[in-house]
Amino acid sequence: MSKQSSTSSSLLSNNALITISIAWALVAIFVFLFFSVLPEGADSRPTWYLNTITIIETGAFLFASFLCFRNWQSSQIVSGRGVWLFIGIGLLLYAGGNIFFYLWNNVFGLDPSVSFGDFFYLSSYVFLAIGMFKAVLPRRLNLDVKQWAVVFIVAVLGAALAIFPQFGGDETAIAPPAPPSVSAWVSLAAPAWAQDTAPAEPAPTEPAPAEPAPVEPVPEEVVPAEPAPVDAVPVEAAPATTAPAWAVSIDTLLEPFADVVGYLYIFGDWLLVVVAATLLVAFWGGRFSQSWKLIAIAAFCLYIADMFFAYQADYIEGAVWEVFWTFSAIFFGLGAVVENAISTRSRRGARRRRAQS
Repeated sequence: MSKQSSTSSSLLSNNALITISIAWALVAIFVFLFFSVLPEGADSRPTWYLNTITIIETGAFLFASFLCFRNWQSSQIVSGRGVWLFIGIGLLLYAGGNIFFYLWNNVFGLDPSVSFGDFFYLSSYVFLAIGMFKAVLPRRLNLDVKQWAVVFIVAVLGAALAIFPQFGGDETAIAPPAPPSVSAWVSLAAPAWAQDTAPAEPAPTEPAPAEPAPVEPVPEEVVPAEPAPVDAVPVEAAPATTAPAWAVSIDTLLEPFADVVGYLYIFGDWLLVVVAATLLVAFWGGRFSQSWKLIAIAAFCLYIADMFFAYQADYIEGAVWEVFWTFSAIFFGLGAVVENAISTRSRRGARRRRAQS
């Protein structure tokens, strides 16, 4: 009786977690679709909206991290506890990057090319990739030619899409030639003898009147300027930012590494999309394929959002495509829940078969 109650409670727990994840996704879609429109004439979205999407996205990553740590603490996970430990740490670091991004942009009023949050984002890529690799490598991949071709095509396309914004955005190299000026068109006009109407006779020229001799100005007495009153206080300009000194010093320290950070993001995005494609072809049709299909979709959502961000010439926080970052966290969490449910059922089924034999 106790075994049946524990089984039902575990299934109910997983079902409740899946319901929460789906509800979270629906709330994110509703907020981004109906409130992400930039007000006319405004250069930023309302503060309440930015706070809301930060809570939705960061909360999704924290929730997904909790679900991964839940798998790590379970001894029944078939894919290995270390896999979910690394993925959980990666999602937790990504949530930390969101928090620092919010502080830098919405609290401190800074807009640096590199911020302290980038350290957390890049670290999360490392842990996510290690966790996903740990799930794939023990399977001793025996992919056929078509499967390797799919991975290769995804790798090439992923690299091309990630590299193009860095090296294809030089407007001076692809700028169209300037249109000819008015003087160039005038020089192509027909001569006077070829025109239909006879040109008008020039008017007789009159001699220009003689210019009067310049009158020398009478020197005036120079009056010294009166000194400013002592009580006058110069008006100081308002500070451009409310950021503390330590945040400004970090920005100054990290500014020279902007190009390096950009290349690291390219490599991180490319690595995640390649691992995601490998997960899809490796686990396709397998017994535990459902959870890793969700993990692969999560990696693709993260890549899609990063590509939208990379192609933005003037990024304004809160665009509708940012919902893919939230989707990424939700799919990571769903993959963890499905893995937990399948592993639990698999262990219990094996015990029943042993008992019957």
